[in-house]
Amino acid sequence: MTFTIRDIQTYDELMAIYHLQQEIWGLGDPNLGLYPPILNTMAKNGGVVLGAFDDETGRMVAFLVGFLGREPGGPLKLCSQTMGVLKEWRRYGIAEALKRVQRERIIAEGLSLMTWTYDPLEGPNAHLNLHKLRAISRTYLCDIYGSNFGALNAGLPTDRLQVEWWVNGTRLENEPDDEYEAEIWDSPPVFETKGEGTTRRIIRADLSLDANTLLLETPGDIHPIKAADMELALDWRLKVRNAFEKYFAKGYIAVDFISAIERGERRNRYVLQRSTPELLAEIGIAGEKL
Repeated sequence: MTFTIRDIQTYDELMAIYHLQQEIWGLGDPNLGLYPPILNTMAKNGGVVLGAFDDETGRMVAFLVGFLGREPGGPLKLCSQTMGVLKEWRRYGIAEALKRVQRERIIAEGLSLMTWTYDPLEGPNAHLNLHKLRAISRTYLCDIYGSNFGALNAGLPTDRLQVEWWVNGTRLENEPDDEYEAEIWDSPPVFETKGEGTTRRIIRADLSLDANTLLLETPGDIHPIKAADMELALDWRLKVRNAFEKYFAKGYIAVDFISAIERGERRNRYVLQRSTPELLAEIGIAGEKL
């Protein structure tokens, strides 16, 4: 399956984005979602509105929308608002490709920062944003869309991590080596968990750690847990929320996301690293007015 990414050019294509989001999110309500006239304004006034098209059929199968914004008291940036990929087109690298094209667009415009948000319990999104794209997060947002924002999000508060992608940072060009990976797995864990599959739960949280690097576990897949036990899914949400808020307040930054199969089960962990001048310089933040 091959695809081509390009800037959206017609109003019909903007309407296609609206319908694609309705399908992917399971919104059900035609009054929710992206509004094509606003997308049109974004595209013509410093925003980036991209579509990915099936090379065989010409159908739009994914999209990415961003608009020009400003970090409070800081630099201009691109707010990368919404990305959607049809289910059958996932795992083909299309999301990463869209983000990299978006990065090319904002570098050409002289911008250094792009931000967006995602659900911290969604492992594939975390892997894309923090591991493959090498972005970072140091801001946790609580229930920003309410608990009934489409079928995909139903049942839990819509908490989000805000991602910062400093597009000129040297860390984007430096892939982690084997030594780094080995050291990371020896870092102290924030959570102690027990159980397997949809019964795995957090039984203890240590919010007093002060090591340079910490590991914060999240579910291998939150959706089967939601289907089996919504109370347990909410427990994950609230304890992960509390841990991120505590460690971000202490100056830690989420710099990576690692995932592995352990005893036949996927286990996910965020890598939290204490902020230092050296780390900020590598990210590309040093010297920016924030």
